[in-house]
Amino acid sequence: MKLMFEGAAVVITLAVLVLWLTSPTAQADEPTAPIPTRTALRDAFACPGMHAEWLDDKTVQCLKEQP
Repeated sequence: MKLMFEGAAVVITLAVLVLWLTSPTAQADEPTAPIPTRTALRDAFACPGMHAEWLDDKTVQCLKEQP
């Protein structure tokens, strides 16, 4: 009886391992780049009515847009 439980545990462990190794790491429809809407909202908040030129992660330079 003990041998049957050990065998079942090994089979279940192997099945879980195979399923884990064959599962995709990311969904195909997930974006890999930042969402353009999020960056557009950030730019509009930082420089309303102007173009936001980001110098680094926390520094922005607001430039007037040409008509």
